[in-house]
Amino acid sequence: MFLAVRDGFVVERSDTINSLLALDPQLHEVFEWKGPLPVWNPELGEDRPRDPRTPAQKSQDVRERYVRRRLREYPPIEKQLDMMYWDAVNGTTTWVDEITRIKEKHPKPE
Repeated sequence: MFLAVRDGFVVERSDTINSLLALDPQLHEVFEWKGPLPVWNPELGEDRPRDPRTPAQKSQDVRERYVRRRLREYPPIEKQLDMMYWDAVNGTTTWVDEITRIKEKHPKPE
């Protein structure tokens, strides 16, 4: 991907450099860009693309993301059972404190 930049803003982009070489070299800087580009570029007059997901799909994505985040942080069941046992023996709240911390860090979406 090749970009033409004027006054610090991308004004044109192309897969080939030839179309950009016709631009005034005193006004535009043309260079090859190897990094990721945004899906849309308002400087080029492009409209923001419409999100193809339905509201139900968006809601499902939010729920799945929340579930994945919590599951990553919860200790394995064996460790949770061990925490519960030692809490009962010692009169502590280690397990409740840990689960509460995770639930507060990743709250359930509305």
